[in-house]
Amino acid sequence: MIAAGLVASAAAFAGECGKGIDHWCPAPPGDPCGRHRNVPECKADPNCYGMPYRGASFLPCVLDERGFGLNCPTVGCTGTPPKPAPPR
Repeated sequence: MIAAGLVASAAAFAGECGKGIDHWCPAPPGDPCGRHRNVPECKADPNCYGMPYRGASFLPCVLDERGFGLNCPTVGCTGTPPKPAPPR
């Protein structure tokens, strides 16, 4: 009963993760970049990319080529490259 509640809570957080400026979201299962627990560690690994903030903002987030926020928080570390920005 308790385990089911924990799984449900984790699933609910997964959908909300990245919407808070203080979040650090988990990488997908098996992703070696998930071992990094902060932006400096993630940036130091050339095989890893930042997870961008997904919360409300007055200005759109500007990301560097590896997905790290330049004007907004980076909320996790992943081995999945960021999607290219849409053309303007």
